[in-house]
Amino acid sequence: MKIDLRIRLVVVFLVLLVATIFWVGAFRFVSLPFLLAAWVFFLMYGRTTVRPTLITLMIWLPMTFSPIDVLPIPKGRRPRLVPLVMGLPTRETAERAQRGEVILGGCIVSGFEPKYYLVW
Repeated sequence: MKIDLRIRLVVVFLVLLVATIFWVGAFRFVSLPFLLAAWVFFLMYGRTTVRPTLITLMIWLPMTFSPIDVLPIPKGRRPRLVPLVMGLPTRETAERAQRGEVILGGCIVSGFEPKYYLVW
């Protein structure tokens, strides 16, 4: 029984570690609170139960692949969804970014970029 609990703790710890490394690559702010909550649940309740950690990770996973992310820098406007444009911007796209109609994502594409940002 003691070995079973240790194996379970090691497996959940490794899953959390891989999730954290994956989050650094995907870098989604919308899923960060769930990842932090999973770590807190693991550290607080890991010796007795891993269920809260696993439930939180099950919520974290789809949030990481969500097509919508939250822009952490407030823009002082009402909340709205703004599309993300990747690649070298044209003059028209740069003007739209100045007006706040789009967000420029840069030229390096990782494949995990969201389609929209919630700007507030």
